[in-house]
Amino acid sequence: MGRSKGMYDFIMRFYRLFQRLDDWGLIPHNDSEKNTSGHIIPVEEVIVGGRQVVLPMDVLTPLIDRADTVAIMNECFCRRGDRCRAFPRDLGCLLLGNAARDLARGLGRIVTKEEAMDHSRRAIDMGLLPLVVHNKFDAWIWGLEYRRMMNICFCCECCCSVRLGVKTKISPGFFQNIHRLPGLHIEVGDECRGCDVCRDVCIAGAITMEENRAVVDHDRCKGCGRCVDVCAVGAVRLVLDDEQRAIDGILTLYAARTDVGNLTGR
Repeated sequence: MGRSKGMYDFIMRFYRLFQRLDDWGLIPHNDSEKNTSGHIIPVEEVIVGGRQVVLPMDVLTPLIDRADTVAIMNECFCRRGDRCRAFPRDLGCLLLGNAARDLARGLGRIVTKEEAMDHSRRAIDMGLLPLVVHNKFDAWIWGLEYRRMMNICFCCECCCSVRLGVKTKISPGFFQNIHRLPGLHIEVGDECRGCDVCRDVCIAGAITMEENRAVVDHDRCKGCGRCVDVCAVGAVRLVLDDEQRAIDGILTLYAARTDVGNLTGR
């Protein structure tokens, strides 16, 4: 059995205090590849071999379908902790893996694959951004075994702890282990007017201006797609070399990290 609802609620009472201490650098971090891995899944349409595909469900569907157990959490603890007013707090993430069977009453519920798919589409249609993540903090806050679970979160820009962690760069280990999709990169076209808007919204600090044109540092870019979303002239584009390679890369990476089901289908 995981952490009780009462203990979870007690921890959440101090969420904002912990966040401030973290912002002030008073909570030591030992983030590394062993305890953190995440992929931000862009909602925007992605160019793939000349055709347009909508990427989120292409990536999320095989993860959900191949997990042995799926649960919907009763709330997003980021939105609850930050008292989000932009999106509903009770639209929680998906928990994949048989650790979901250890959830205490009141924290979440096991659902069918179809219910999980519907939940994902609802969150994406609402404007929330999918994030595939395997992080020890999530396991700790719910009292679950880290190696038997992973999450699909649906994040808002204002409260997501992963996005804020990437932006503040308090922990180099955390920043380095939030990745963009395999084969995904940002392309800046000749239409770029050097307006600086994409640089301002980049959570990873991956965009600079050179000779009045946006330049992307692909070693830092997390592939979140915010720069694409704000470009008024459509000069910034997400390009995916191979859709299947991206999907297979995600499945292989997380199959090696956690035992949540036969992710690779082998």
